[in-house]
Amino acid sequence: MTTLFAALLLPLLPAPQDPQQASAATNGLAVDLYRRLATSDDGNLFLSPWSISTALAMAAEGARAETAAEMRRALHYGDGPLANMHASFAALQQQLTAGAGNAPKATRDRITALREQLAKQNDAAQSAMDRADYTKGRNLGREAKKTAVELSALLATVDRYDLRAANSLWCDRTAPLLPAFLGELDRHYGTGFANIVDFRGDHDGARRQINHWIANRTEQRIVDMISQGGVSAGTRLVLANAVYFRGEWQEPFDADNTKDADFQRADGQKLVMRLMRDQWREDVPYAAFTGTGDLFDTPKQVPADGAVLAATYPDRDGFQAIELPYKGGNLAMVVLLPRAHDGLGKLEQMLTADRLTGWLGKLARRDVDTALPRFQQRGQSNLGQALQAMGMARAFVDPTTGSGAQFEGMNGAEDPMQKLYIAAVFHQAFVEVTEKGTEAAAATVLTLDPGSAAPRIEMVPFRPVFRADRPFLFLIRDCKSGAILFLGRVCAPSPAA
Repeated sequence: MTTLFAALLLPLLPAPQDPQQASAATNGLAVDLYRRLATSDDGNLFLSPWSISTALAMAAEGARAETAAEMRRALHYGDGPLANMHASFAALQQQLTAGAGNAPKATRDRITALREQLAKQNDAAQSAMDRADYTKGRNLGREAKKTAVELSALLATVDRYDLRAANSLWCDRTAPLLPAFLGELDRHYGTGFANIVDFRGDHDGARRQINHWIANRTEQRIVDMISQGGVSAGTRLVLANAVYFRGEWQEPFDADNTKDADFQRADGQKLVMRLMRDQWREDVPYAAFTGTGDLFDTPKQVPADGAVLAATYPDRDGFQAIELPYKGGNLAMVVLLPRAHDGLGKLEQMLTADRLTGWLGKLARRDVDTALPRFQQRGQSNLGQALQAMGMARAFVDPTTGSGAQFEGMNGAEDPMQKLYIAAVFHQAFVEVTEKGTEAAAATVLTLDPGSAAPRIEMVPFRPVFRADRPFLFLIRDCKSGAILFLGRVCAPSPAA
């Protein structure tokens, strides 16, 4: 049985069109997958919907007939031409990776060139080491270090976040792909030519090559994307997607204010965490909502004598939301915090892409006493079962059964023994949140195995307290398009390095 392995990677490509279509599709998939994967009350979760959605869009190009129709529905594509969706994904990536800040074009261009050069040098050095050519490997490593020093010096002068995405194809030398498929992926996802590897003769060597490629494009945060056995002698293709983000808060937290505090889990158990705090964070997008998801009218003023005239927070079934922007203002972290320590499950039950968009649209700027854990976590999932449950079933069916996957657009095969189907969709993601900001990385791998008058009272401004000391949901999003780049929940924070 011929198999196809697809590791889906994120692109860097000039693009026309409007990114909104891709943003809407990404967010629809984000919420669907999150709800499928958040099956318990006590498990941390972290993924990159942008990485997953982009990777699957690449695979969708090769799908035909019922397989294509199922993928369109599950991936929230609507009825428009697939080419328009590809163009929208390309536009979204171009917008996101362009970055923000005040660096001149020449500096940004030099940074881009140095990144590409460094990735190639690292690849070449690793390749030499794999061949036991240690002298050449060390020499290439020294050249890579010089490039890294120059890149680091330039990045230190630029006031912006760092967001990168890359795509690549890895094809067995005995299984050519259709030129039309290769051309369409390169046009919209910047894959370039397929990397020719020998899955049949040395599948573990090919696995290590792909893993090195992903590690070099995620600053070594995703280092073993494909585990041993993830590819085999039957693998014919890997589409790889990798994305990396590092952003400093627009207003960093003062490390001197970070203290030990209790974090109460859903089951009532308390854990000690490091809690970052800014009591006087100004002009922060904030809102509170009732247990039915309706906007809660947070007062702007309260009596100076401490008398209670109205509620200042929703009841225990409600939740709070805050948005913390990164430097440049284009990207931000949003935290949705239930009022009760065991309220995350109820919030997740209400969660839909449309509701999330509605809640974010109601955030209003005000001063907020803000506290957030300092944490680090990883997420690793096989998304195959979740995607099948979402309606993308046929793509996972062996073509020899007579009603299997239809990916003829990839290799044009007519013989069921040569047709491809998805055996697994692997995803890994990493996030670290500190006083300075956030670092996150992800990779996606598809394996085709185929809110009356009264006596005057002196009032003072009310400053809401947002204290994330209980399970919460968080996401990193593009403020322009609304696209969710990363999404997760913290049920038991692990300390950041």
